[in-house]
Amino acid sequence: AVMDAMDATVECDGAGNAADLNAWLASNGGASATDACSGVTWSNDFDALSDDCGATGAATVTFTATDDCGNATSTTATFTIEDTTAPAVMDAMDATVECDGAGNGVDLDAWLASNGGASATDACSGVTWSNNFNGLENACGPTGAATVTFTATDDCGNATSTVATFTIEDTTAPAVMD
Repeated sequence: AVMDAMDATVECDGAGNAADLNAWLASNGGASATDACSGVTWSNDFDALSDDCGATGAATVTFTATDDCGNATSTTATFTIEDTTAPAVMDAMDATVECDGAGNGVDLDAWLASNGGASATDACSGVTWSNNFNGLENACGPTGAATVTFTATDDCGNATSTVATFTIEDTTAPAVMD
């Protein structure tokens, strides 16, 4: 008599979840078997995990219990590694620069390229950054500000955002020629 194996789902650890997978395989997916006449030997057909996003994947495994006389019964279950965790983000920082009269393009581009100083990590995959910058709000002269949302998205589509403001200010009085 065989009690069926059970599906298992674990959160991605970025390293293949080897301990979880090996424990599940060693326990025959939680299946058990008894035979009135002889002992039971277990085998399985695990080959590899599928290649999903990041370090996630799944494997459907057939576990077979065989008695000493060669009679066999099988049960099937699936081991799944999922990624439901968004990247961990260190927040972006506001930046304020003195007006250079030309839009402070170098400063703004550098701030945007650095994701406002934000950083992100994800245990399961790489991280891609995006932002919603679409221009500065005009103030006096060539000054202005933009509040920007920076979003870190992992390979599985989980995302975390942080918001910061880039400001161009004019605190310098006009130079007067004597």
